[in-house]
Amino acid sequence: MKRFFTVTLSVLALSTVIAASAKAETRIDRQLLSYDSARVQPASNQALLSPFDLAFLAQRGYLKDQGISSYAALDTSYEAGTITAKDVVQAAIRANRLPESTLQDRCYLSALDSNLRGFNIH
Repeated sequence: MKRFFTVTLSVLALSTVIAASAKAETRIDRQLLSYDSARVQPASNQALLSPFDLAFLAQRGYLKDQGISSYAALDTSYEAGTITAKDVVQAAIRANRLPESTLQDRCYLSALDSNLRGFNIH
């Protein structure tokens, strides 16, 4: 009987720990939460990239032809302030990946800035 209670208590303790870790939430940047893609209306032939997708494309070199360096060079340029979120948006506009109105969207620029900063964490 003693063994039964020990096993039962162990199972209850373990299930409590598992349930608590399952409910744990990750920290979400408020700027990313405030971005509302419905506010930016892309041109009829242009699909709107999310700030994360644009940062990812820039990081992977898809905007090299528009003057945005990739990988470590982008990280270094961003840290030094020679490339900004606005520069990346302008490059995406030149590449016909975003509408020009995106330059006026401070929420989009802020979310892109957060994503570019997130890639810089080593």
